[in-house]
Amino acid sequence: MKNTFHRISAHILCLPALLVLVLLAVPALAKDISVQDADALLKNPPQGLVIVDVRTPAEFREGHLPGAVNMDYFGGPFESQIESLPKNAPVLLYCRTGNRSASAYETMTKAGIGNILHMHEGISAWQRLGLPEEK
Repeated sequence: MKNTFHRISAHILCLPALLVLVLLAVPALAKDISVQDADALLKNPPQGLVIVDVRTPAEFREGHLPGAVNMDYFGGPFESQIESLPKNAPVLLYCRTGNRSASAYETMTKAGIGNILHMHEGISAWQRLGLPEEK
């Protein structure tokens, strides 16, 4: 019984170290921002901000965030397009609901783009709030 207690205690003591390793391995979680935060960001944009919409060109034409550029995640040369982005400039990234942009976030991070703000609720939430769009 005593040995079992010591083994369990040793495993419990390792949990904080394991948690730290997991948090360091998943830095992407800290970069999600809400639609409201994105709106505030666009009202006072940081120097060099690039707004990237990863929806299809047809979706983009229906309405997009002011100043956004379209880099279709599924339908084009996305990986070569993101190579043109400055590595350290702030990037506001979004799609319709947050799913494509979450995948694009991973691709962009692997390409060395380091300052990505992911509007995780997507433009559909932006539109529900009646925030400004360009067409």
